[in-house]
Amino acid sequence: MDLNLSLSYQEQNDNKAIVLTDTTDDWNDATNGTTRVAGKSTVVGVMYQIVLDAGATDFTGAGAANSDSGTRFVANAIIVILTDDSLLEVTPDFDEITAITLDTNITGVDGVETPKTQVDLYTLNSGPFTLLSELEYTVTPTLLEGTATTDELIDGLYELTYTITSTDAVSLQAYTQELKVTILVYGVVKVATYKKLRNISTLYTCKDGAVADEMSEADFCGAYLSCIENSAYIAKTEELINMLIVLDNIVKNGSDITW
Repeated sequence: MDLNLSLSYQEQNDNKAIVLTDTTDDWNDATNGTTRVAGKSTVVGVMYQIVLDAGATDFTGAGAANSDSGTRFVANAIIVILTDDSLLEVTPDFDEITAITLDTNITGVDGVETPKTQVDLYTLNSGPFTLLSELEYTVTPTLLEGTATTDELIDGLYELTYTITSTDAVSLQAYTQELKVTILVYGVVKVATYKKLRNISTLYTCKDGAVADEMSEADFCGAYLSCIENSAYIAKTEELINMLIVLDNIVKNGSDITW
């Protein structure tokens, strides 16, 4: 049974890291598994647990250490399950994880897609693991770049491939799954927009209460930022990166709008 892999993320306020948290809720789960009984066969690459053994089926032929109830294994061969024996498809447990990697492609505000250095999350978090809370990762620019060329994450769309490999201790068969997600990182432009908004009160005072173009533009940037945030969950990735490029250009170079 496949894991329902899921990740949540939070960008730190200083733009120096993303915190990724594994929120998968079916680790070591057999509740929703499929019991394979007499007449059915094992499927290569699937993780099983023997739940009933009458001694008829030799599960070692599919990679199990023995044919006892409770034994877990990843099937490495197809065998037919004989009368009164059964298996349950299960998901891996934390201590069966043997590798976790993160691959990242970033499309920045320049519109260019750039692959980054693969991150070994297993080593980063000192695997092996025993708890879900250990599957939280702080991803920094240094990790993604492989060097300390910058201390801030660049703005853009981050296409993440989160790959987990589990291996049962007996058959040593690998069970690999991956999750692909795209997240919006916009800390740099957000900070720049907030700086513009914070200047409104000063501009208002300096202009003796008169509306200044800079104030209107700051309001416009703030509204545009809100639009990006509200659209992030439903917009197409192409639309999001275009919106981010526009806002980045405005906060850096100003707009050509006549206020």
